[in-house]
Amino acid sequence: MSESLRPPVKTSDEKLGRFSFVRAHQTPLQQSRTTTQDQIKNVPSVSSETKSKCSVLQCIGLQLLVSLLLLVLAALIIPIVVIVLACSTTYSQTFIGGATPTTQCTAFRVFTTGLTCSSYSLMQMYGSNDPVGITVTDSSVVTALALALRYNSTFGITYNGVTWKIGVCNGRYEITATGSLCSCTAGYTMRPCHVNSDWGGIAGSTCSPATQIMSLHFE
Repeated sequence: MSESLRPPVKTSDEKLGRFSFVRAHQTPLQQSRTTTQDQIKNVPSVSSETKSKCSVLQCIGLQLLVSLLLLVLAALIIPIVVIVLACSTTYSQTFIGGATPTTQCTAFRVFTTGLTCSSYSLMQMYGSNDPVGITVTDSSVVTALALALRYNSTFGITYNGVTWKIGVCNGRYEITATGSLCSCTAGYTMRPCHVNSDWGGIAGSTCSPATQIMSLHFE
């Protein structure tokens, strides 16, 4: 007895049409979902951008602050340097033994009238006989000495065991560290406008001295 053959199952065209319709409409939807997910992944983090912007702003602010501090520091330092340089002045002339000073006197008058700063911090008297000389570093003492020279005033003060005097000798002003005006005491004395060859001296005779350079510095 032969088996009866079952007729093949036929799928109606209507069913196939529905299946194809579903597949055709499912595929774009899946692609759309994939595309949307990729777009979401590619969207930059808002918080990351904000942090980056904040970091840049902080760096700019820090640079501006540093620049401002440097400007303030420069504004404080530069005037001080300018004042120190402007107030630094030196008188230095060669005096000839046995000769009355002339041009040396003119230079000294220019020097003393130029002592116009309100304050000085250092005075040094020196010369070829003693390049180091004697130094005064007390601002009040130095300023008082400078004012006395500028205004041709009589002044005396003792500093570090040295008695300084400024005053008249034979109608001309002198500055001395010997403690005596118009004296031949050996030591440090300058009489740049003296009427004869007793114009002073550095670290030696102050009357009829040998040729030498005498210098006076203020700053």
